Amino acid sequence: MANISDTIEQFIKATLGENESIDISRNSLAEYFACVPSQINYVLDTRFTVDRGYLVESKRGGSGFIKITKINNKDDNEYLNSLVLESVGDELNSRRMGQILDRLETSEIVSNKERTLIESALSEDSLMMPFTIRDRIRAQAFKNVLIKLMINN
Repeated sequence: MANISDTIEQFIKATLGENESIDISRNSLAEYFACVPSQINYVLDTRFTVDRGYLVESKRGGSGFIKITKINNKDDNEYLNSLVLESVGDELNSRRMGQILDRLETSEIVSNKERTLIESALSEDSLMMPFTIRDRIRAQAFKNVLIKLMINN
């Protein structure tokens, strides 16, 4: 049996379907699934992220309404810009970088060869430095790679 987070994720994806975006009520979802609103927040924060191809926006004055938008592959520069500005952040561990690269490769923004080069250059073995600064260096370098991809698209 699937856990509640998996069930909520599948429900949202099914509701989204072929639509580009949907507006939904966080409180209504929590009520529907008989869970606390923070459970809905958890699903949105972990499963509907920019690196997984979604933008989630809270609608001000909408009493808990949120807008979930699929990032269209033909808007590669918009997607890459979102990654640089929102998703990568000041620190980036290798696991999170791998998740972002999964999305970039699936979207055919980077090839498997490019992905392998990026992972090699920014791996733990390549960034042999104290862990206290390694993720900061990786984040900055990865942002620079994304910016170059935007320029070349």
